[in-house]
Parts: sequence; C-alpha cells; structure tokens
Amino acid sequence: MLWLLILLPVAGAVYGFVLLHAVCSRRDREEGWEDKRVAESGDAVWKSAWDSGRDWLDKQETEDVEVQSEDGFMLHALLVPHIFPLATVLLFHGWRSSAEMDFLCLLPFLHSLRLQCLLIDERAQGDSEGQYTTFGVRERLDVPVWAEYAANRFGREHPLILQGLSMGASVVLMASDAHFDANVRGVVADCGFTTPYEIVSAVWRNKTPLPSHFSVWLLDCYTRLFAGFSLRECSSLDALKKTKLPVLFIHGAEDKFVPSYMTRQMYDACSSEKSLLMVEGAGHCMSFLTGRAQYEEAYKAFAEKILNRHLP
Repeated sequence: MLWLLILLPVAGAVYGFVLLHAVCSRRDREEGWEDKRVAESGDAVWKSAWDSGRDWLDKQETEDVEVQSEDGFMLHALLVPHIFPLATVLLFHGWRSSAEMDFLCLLPFLHSLRLQCLLIDERAQGDSEGQYTTFGVRERLDVPVWAEYAANRFGREHPLILQGLSMGASVVLMASDAHFDANVRGVVADCGFTTPYEIVSAVWRNKTPLPSHFSVWLLDCYTRLFAGFSLRECSSLDALKKTKLPVLFIHGAEDKFVPSYMTRQMYDACSSEKSLLMVEGAGHCMSFLTGRAQYEEAYKAFAEKILNRHLP
C-alpha cells in the first residue's frame, strides 16, 4: 500500500509532463516536411494545387520580416508583396503547422485579388521564438503587434484583413475584440474552435480511448504551472460577443478534427456583421480545395464589402 501511495503521485506527475510535451511544447520539423506530407497524402487535387502554388511562390520576390512580441519573443513572417496592393492579409496558421503548409494553395487566388500576404510563424513554431504553443491564449496578443507593424510599414490607412486556419482562425477570433485602428477591416476564420479546453477535449475523445476529463484537467494544471497559461483562459465566443469587426466564418462540413458545430456556435455568438460558408464534403482545412468555387465567391464578396470596392 505504501508503494502504491508513492507510485501514484509519481505516475501522475510523469503523465502530466508527457501531456505538456506532447500537446504544447515546441516541436521543430525538418526542412521540406510540407512537400513530403502533401506527396504522401495521395490526394491528386491537393498535390496539383500545391505544385501550382509552389511554382507561383518561387517566382515572387519575398521578404523575411520580424517583430518583437510584448513578452520579448522575436516573431518571424514572410512577406509576399503585390506591386499594387489593395490590402494586406495577415495569415495565421494552425497547431504545429506552418503558414506555407496552410496557405500555399491559396496564395495565387489572394494575389489575383490584389491582396498581398504576410505569412506569419506563430510563437514557438517555425522561425519564431517561444517554447510553448498556447492554442491562441498568448498568440492572440501577437495579432495587434503584427497589425501595428503592417500599419507602420504600408501606411495607417492601408487596409488589413486578419485571417487564420484551424488554430490560427481561433487566434484571430480571440483577438477580434482588441482595439484595432480603422485600417483593420475584417476577419476570415476557417475551421476555428471555441476554446482551447473544448478543442483539446474533443480531439482527445476522438483520437484516444483514454478518459478525456482527467487528462485534459491534468494538462490544464501543467500549462498553468509550467507554461504560464490556462486552457480555460480565453474563448473565441467571448471575443465574438464584443467584436465590431465583420467576420467570414468557413468550415468543412465533414471536419473530423475540429467539429463544425464549433463554427456554428461562434457564428451565433458573433455580434458584428457576419457571413457563414459550410463546405459540404470538406474535411479539416480542406474547404478551399473541396469547394474552391464556393470559397472564392464567398471570399471575394466578403473582401469587396469590407474594402468597399470592386475586386478584380
């Protein structure tokens, strides 16, 4: 019995550290992992769009840029300029992904609308500093920093669009109630989640046979103790109740990773001008590839409305 009393707390402590490392700790990938993942997917549509996007991006004159977060991390982004830009889109990627992985296929379309792009490496990912991914809790504070950089770089009147995919969508939604200058015109959120706690719980239930309640509770304890944030700290729903920015919500109806009902909940909670696109047959992060015509039509209509001008 004595050994059991000793081993149980030790096992719990070890399990907590394993969870923290598996879910939140920085994990750098080898160069070119994105190309390898697409090639191994066996998805011909994705591979074709990826190759076209890669060829297009290789021909652009890109620029590496950096800003410093409020808590001292150097954050990196890749600027893909347009010679006559109507606006700049700040692109935020998903959990343990990259801006290239999440937006390469989309870049030629955005460029065709005369939208230049800032592909942002979120903290603790890519070439940005940081130790822990915080599911939007700290990342949301970096959104105004990037918006300020863009305003200083391109002019205070130059329009900005905040856009994210998966966790990146929740990052921009959680930041949507921040004080932005009038040049921030709107938000595009593709397959975002409601709260960090709810998405970790949902993924845990879908991906593992282990009980979710204790594991996610323990992870939340460890993020508080060792990573300086709580999975319950922020909510896209709360921010959307206060936002004044127009929002375009997008989600794949067949998403098995981030449940599509979360976007419906956020759409209902949103107090500002809003529109919703549910793409039938689309899985996680696949709305653009699955329903390209729908996506482009909805995106162009939204951009024209918030920019108050006709797009190409």
